[in-house]
Amino acid sequence: MSENANSGELAQESRTNDKKFRQMLREIRKRGKLARNLAMQKAYEEFPTVQDFCVSLPVYSRHEVNHFQKNLLTLFATREQKIELLCLECQQPRVFISPQQELENLWRFRGCFFTRIFHCTLDRSHVAYFCFWFDEGVLIKVGQWPSIADLAENELHSYRKVLAEEDYRELARAVGLATHGVGIGSFVYLRRVFERLIDQARLQASKKPAWDDRAFQQSRMEDKIALLSNHLPPFMVEQRKLYSILSKGIHLLSEKECLEAFPVVRAGIELILDEKVLAKRRQEKMDEARKRISELQQKQR
Repeated sequence: MSENANSGELAQESRTNDKKFRQMLREIRKRGKLARNLAMQKAYEEFPTVQDFCVSLPVYSRHEVNHFQKNLLTLFATREQKIELLCLECQQPRVFISPQQELENLWRFRGCFFTRIFHCTLDRSHVAYFCFWFDEGVLIKVGQWPSIADLAENELHSYRKVLAEEDYRELARAVGLATHGVGIGSFVYLRRVFERLIDQARLQASKKPAWDDRAFQQSRMEDKIALLSNHLPPFMVEQRKLYSILSKGIHLLSEKECLEAFPVVRAGIELILDEKVLAKRRQEKMDEARKRISELQQKQR
């Protein structure tokens, strides 16, 4: 009985150990699958969108394609794609479509060059080209037309009415430098534009008798903006730390960090200018309305 009992206990222990072992294997596989899914999700999130790679990122932008992103690259290169772009011929933002295309040599050993040709949905004769080179697991944007500088020039056109010619040229130059991968230099020009916007407001404020220009000149930029709150767009007052980001970019950040921050800083300055454009349009409408009212009054006399 003792031997049979011991044998039974050993068998039970063996089954228990086997069960634990199988459970452990399932847990390992489950964790491995979870880790794989997380890695795949991260890879998908890090792969640039068609809009980003074609429109936002400068020429010679690179992206290393890992194992999980191969399918995304194939879709990027071959499937029908849509982007939003300023059509230079229409002079309006439009949706552009690139039709599906075949690329048999995308994964060949010595690399592959391919182009995505996009057509304006309003007029197919209006086109945009984006060229890419893929080799040894790296996707590089090697060319485009219209250039980012051309697109930016048209996007900035509305600011001519509220910027001095020198400021407009420097804003365009900042965008041009950023499109060619020059981050710190682009920040220099953005800061110059920002400082002139402040100086214009100071000139307006200095016309008031209570204005203390000496106190203003001795203040930090954030405090200067606060002092000029009645003469600056609300967004500029609210986001007055923008200048410190510009200064940090010039003195402390690397080229790469400046390029990564450039779209945000540019958007901040453009929002400031948008408010000035709206204020100018409102003033022009008021002036036109006053003129017409005066003409009506003259006719009724």
